[in-house]
Amino acid sequence: MSNTPSPAVAVRTLGVAQDTYGPTVNTGRSPRDVEVLGRALAESLRPRNPETLVVWNTSDEAVLAHAVARELGVIVRRASEVEGILALDEPMAPGTRVALVATTWDGRWLETLRRLVLGSGGELVVAAAVLGSDVLDAVSGLPTTSLVSANEVTESAP
Repeated sequence: MSNTPSPAVAVRTLGVAQDTYGPTVNTGRSPRDVEVLGRALAESLRPRNPETLVVWNTSDEAVLAHAVARELGVIVRRASEVEGILALDEPMAPGTRVALVATTWDGRWLETLRRLVLGSGGELVVAAAVLGSDVLDAVSGLPTTSLVSANEVTESAP
């Protein structure tokens, strides 16, 4: 039997808090649990063969994306919105296969990031989240994946 916690247990250990672009896991609480989430998200993304991950530029999302990217052997690009100006921290080559990654998706921020990546020449291959949501379920024209439902995290909380 493995001592590795499930993604739901990892999320409960880390906790989720509001950040600039929506809810995010508190990555500073447990590097081990971030690694659990990183490995699990990477495995869910692997069939889509992304070449880069794009996340909103918050410290916790960057740490989560780093763990996922390391498992996949890809790079991370961070997106930000400052005074209405959207930008990626580095340009991407046209046709780059992109996975959007977040703790959970807010509809406005997911759609904004989709437009930014497409406008930057990226090819969206999947939208991924640690926590499933109605927003992710409602996405059309793009495959989606999530590790656990929000109910799974709260139902089995201590």
